[in-house]
Amino acid sequence: MLHLTERTLTEEIAVSPDGRRAYAAGMALHHRTAGGSAPPPTLLVVDTATHEVVAREPLAAPGCPVHVAADGRVLVGLAPTDAGGAPLDGRLTVLAADGLAPLAGAPVGQVPITIRTTPDGTRAFVAGLRSGTVHVVNPADGCVITVLDVDPGDPDTTQGAHGIAYLP
Repeated sequence: MLHLTERTLTEEIAVSPDGRRAYAAGMALHHRTAGGSAPPPTLLVVDTATHEVVAREPLAAPGCPVHVAADGRVLVGLAPTDAGGAPLDGRLTVLAADGLAPLAGAPVGQVPITIRTTPDGTRAFVAGLRSGTVHVVNPADGCVITVLDVDPGDPDTTQGAHGIAYLP
């Protein structure tokens, strides 16, 4: 069983294809300190054999969903906010399987909450909770292929796009 010493609120934890690493991107924006500041946005990398956090990769904004493609690339949905805490448009970040170097990025809807890829890794689907959209992205180059309006109603009163199942 994995026990993290730091508080991490995440929508999903992703596991590498070989099962050796688990990834979590805590929503740091929900964990403000008594002074009002949030810890830096980070992708946690966990060794599943030892249950230890073996790396903390900095992110450009708080991350929520994490997904690992079949080839090992790690996809993280970033959920930036403005100074008042209101959500801004999100961003998909694609990281290399080895070393987690940034490979591509793409604009996505507000509050990305779920990511899935096709089995061959040529398409990523990113559900935006607050925007009510699903962005279809080529993770190799970050090109947005199309945007599906799933529930584009009032973001203050609708659930938006939440959860994805990919059935080949």
